[in-house]
Amino acid sequence: MALVTPKKRKPPVAHKRRVGQHHRQSKDYVKHYWPYLPMVLVIGLGLFVNSLWSTHGVLGATTDYSASSLLSGTNADRAAAHLSALTISPELAAAAQAKADDMAAHNYWSHNSPDGKTPWDFISAAGYPYQTAGENLAYGFADAGATETGWMNSSEHKANILGNYTQVGFATAYAANYQGNGPETIVVAEYASPAPAVANVQFTVDNPTGTPGVAGVATTRVNPSEIDSRNVARVQLITGGHATWSLFAVSIIASSAVIVFLLRHGFYLRRLLTRGEMYIAHHPVLDLLIVVVAVASFLLTRSAGIIR
Repeated sequence: MALVTPKKRKPPVAHKRRVGQHHRQSKDYVKHYWPYLPMVLVIGLGLFVNSLWSTHGVLGATTDYSASSLLSGTNADRAAAHLSALTISPELAAAAQAKADDMAAHNYWSHNSPDGKTPWDFISAAGYPYQTAGENLAYGFADAGATETGWMNSSEHKANILGNYTQVGFATAYAANYQGNGPETIVVAEYASPAPAVANVQFTVDNPTGTPGVAGVATTRVNPSEIDSRNVARVQLITGGHATWSLFAVSIIASSAVIVFLLRHGFYLRRLLTRGEMYIAHHPVLDLLIVVVAVASFLLTRSAGIIR
């Protein structure tokens, strides 16, 4: 009698599925997907850095919004343009403080208050008889240096900094939830030249026919309605306003990176859906580089602060 070893029967497909044999992948299969983990890490790191970068000071111990720092930055920009330095006026500083406190208390972002007060009303109320005057506003910046650079990125605000003024007043005010953006520090700068003690008539862009002025002299001032609110991007701070094309260039780079990534993976997804081919992206290191460029561009184009 002969003994015959029974032939092993192959397990059914259902059994394979239960034990997970169909999920075992080779090294060649896995290597196509390893860059996706670094991509996720890069994106996560970018979001984390953005949250840290967006956490600006609100009159904290390590945040410098002092009048001396703002004055130093202003006079450095004026010196670069071969202009005389400005000096601090206590009256203009009081006007700036009153304006900043009013903005924080009534939660508005405008040169004119909700009850119709103009910057010139605050300057006049502080007892400063001006011949020329202008106002710059800002919030959201990390410190005095960033605020000054933000203003220099705008032609209208730059015109105030480099204007025909002799004195200036700076002030800040803290708002716990300013404009719905959480805690913010509002920065106000009032630029002016005192009026000579000569009787005359006040002419302004708002009232060309003339009305009696603060000191009875002809005055000029920046029309607040001509200065719109605008965001200043981080790349504009990094370039110091010397490369006005920087934001546009970085935006183009970011858009191009995103489009290339979507086109590449859209092609692979199409092949998966129409032909049933495995979703494997060739040249994965290229995808990782594209993601790095897109994340870096995203960080640089975010707002560093708002000016008006």
